[in-house]
Amino acid sequence: MTGRERVLAALRREPVDRVPIMEMAIDWNVVRDLGYRSYTRLVEGLDLDGVSVNQALYLFGWRRLVLPHVKNYVDEWGVTNRFTGELMPVPIGHPVPTPDALETLRPPRPERSPLLKAIRYVRRRAGDRAITMLSRNDFAASWFLCGFETLLVSYLEAPEFAERLARMVSDYYVRLYRLAIAAGVDVIFLTDDYAFKTGTLMSRPQFERFVLPWLTRAVRAIHDAGGVCVKHTDGNIAEIADLIVGTGVDAIGPLEPAAGNDLVETRARYLDRAAVVGNIDVDVPDDGRPVQVA
Repeated sequence: MTGRERVLAALRREPVDRVPIMEMAIDWNVVRDLGYRSYTRLVEGLDLDGVSVNQALYLFGWRRLVLPHVKNYVDEWGVTNRFTGELMPVPIGHPVPTPDALETLRPPRPERSPLLKAIRYVRRRAGDRAITMLSRNDFAASWFLCGFETLLVSYLEAPEFAERLARMVSDYYVRLYRLAIAAGVDVIFLTDDYAFKTGTLMSRPQFERFVLPWLTRAVRAIHDAGGVCVKHTDGNIAEIADLIVGTGVDAIGPLEPAAGNDLVETRARYLDRAAVVGNIDVDVPDDGRPVQVA
């Protein structure tokens, strides 16, 4: 099987010749320490089964690969982000701190997303590998705009604001997914985290009202466009796992083991509905002895 065939078959719970191996993202320090000059060369050198388009953004000057100092930038949504030397920037400034500010926010056009250029580039380089894309969709996309605490408080004090914000970001991302799949993406990872290690960030009723409708809409849009959808969320998701799987996602992960997620139990419960991804403690490959890694 090719890498692409292997990834897509596994996510669709079909027979494969071996477990596919791919990463959502690989920190630049890891890339360099392994002796590779770029992310794409690492993918080729390790012969991974899938390649993510997101890191290709750096090749087009989207952001500097090596930063001499902390640098802030404003993205297409108006969110101020800060690079800290890690792979992912941190949002530090939010354009919609109050409900009134939402009236003047104009969403960007998905057709102008730099991800589309990255997809075309990776598609040319990927060979027989699956093309994956990471994307916010509902919860994270909303709190990036208004702030984490502001969004959670709005569930209690300004629910109409939370719902308007969710609809705005959903309209954008549903269009982006269709464009991305048409450009060559096979698998979309929805990356909004819903939990910390001991439980969810919101109650189950709040999740059902403010997150679930937009997650369901995203999964349906990805499937309608011919793509495969993986729902990624860190933390202990036991309280809402059935709701997530009920949206029709093809797979659920990373099933963070330190948060109490059990791979065997999860797989047994949802075997006929979703594949399982991950469940490997990231500290083991990083710090473990060879026998632990094996």
